[in-house]
Amino acid sequence: MRPFASRRLTNSVLTVAGVAGITAWTVWQENKLGRADFHTGYVLIGAVLFLACYNLRKKLPVLPWTTSSAWLQAHIYIGLASAVVFGLHVGWKVPNGFLEISIAVLYCLAFVSGIVGLIWTRTLPPQLARLSEEIIFERTAMIRAQLRDRAQRVVLESVHASGATTLGEFYAERLQEYFERPRRLGYYLWPTNSLRRELLAELTAVRRYLSDPEQEKCEQLFALVRRRDDLDFQVALQWRLKGWLFVHLGLTYPLVLASCLHGWLAHLFDGGAL
Repeated sequence: MRPFASRRLTNSVLTVAGVAGITAWTVWQENKLGRADFHTGYVLIGAVLFLACYNLRKKLPVLPWTTSSAWLQAHIYIGLASAVVFGLHVGWKVPNGFLEISIAVLYCLAFVSGIVGLIWTRTLPPQLARLSEEIIFERTAMIRAQLRDRAQRVVLESVHASGATTLGEFYAERLQEYFERPRRLGYYLWPTNSLRRELLAELTAVRRYLSDPEQEKCEQLFALVRRRDDLDFQVALQWRLKGWLFVHLGLTYPLVLASCLHGWLAHLFDGGAL
């Protein structure tokens, strides 16, 4: 068995065993009329705090807190197991009260965003790796401007060399906006190459009317259209990863604060002392 598969199997078995143990203990407590909600609450708050610490671990890699890979594995499996603990804590029903409902909503959103992130961090990097050029996200605007300027020079050189305006007119009608403006929000949410295929098909249709000097410049436009589409595709995938992390962390910290407040109020109204 490969090391990766063996590690996944081991982590899965440990997670299932831990969840089964907590579930059995909770059922046993309820059968003897015990207070299992407090104990599952402790486990849940501990899990949420541990999950929130993963971002701290990434910011402080020099600390001897085992490897980042091990922390990520623990983050994934404890996050998955926390869903069962959360269900046990609320009794598998919609909670009552504003604070309880707010915590439930925050937890569900954070959990779903974590699942989305788990899928994206496994599927998007291989798609980025297949592209011929790796782009740094912060340099996107500069590279877009370079491609736009290069496309404009190609068209102007074509007009000056041939004296014909066919390629220039096509650029003004169909390619100028493509090179000058970023994609719309829908593209970042679901990037496709439909616009690329459409523009290349139209450019191919125009090509038959071009002279030999224009043909050479047309080939350069083909390459620039492809490069711009590859750039947009890479930026869209990177934007997904960055946007997902922003949302996930933005949900995690309010969840930590609300959970701690909920625990304090539960002890306070139960008559216990902190």
